[in-house]
Amino acid sequence: MTATVTQLFDQQQSLAEVSEVSPQGKALSVVINHIRYDVALQAAHVSCCKIGSQVVVLHSEQGVIVTALLAAPEQSPAAHISNEAGHIIIAAEQSVSLQTAKGSIEVFADGTIVLEGEDITANSQQDLTLAGWPIRLN
Repeated sequence: MTATVTQLFDQQQSLAEVSEVSPQGKALSVVINHIRYDVALQAAHVSCCKIGSQVVVLHSEQGVIVTALLAAPEQSPAAHISNEAGHIIIAAEQSVSLQTAKGSIEVFADGTIVLEGEDITANSQQDLTLAGWPIRLN
């Protein structure tokens, strides 16, 4: 059963469980008190949802808006990401990783940086400096 927005709830915000998601992880519908509601909008900062994810929703004239994704009990809070005049900083205590199916960059707290990939290319308009001892090339 799908309810209309006017049947939703008296409060402005409520907890809901995601019942349907798009292939990209956008919440398409949620369940509140055993009633399914279509999602009209999702805030851009909300991470990918999964069926069963707990979210905070807002009742609006446009419909149900997903405003936050709650962390699972075993999940750590989100990483600290800041934008300093166009320079994005991702800060972590232990390490930061960027990963795809065939490559990764990992930066560790001890200063170790690991690059893995099928093809790693460095392009420079000026000198390319490799500093350290020893430098191993194979």
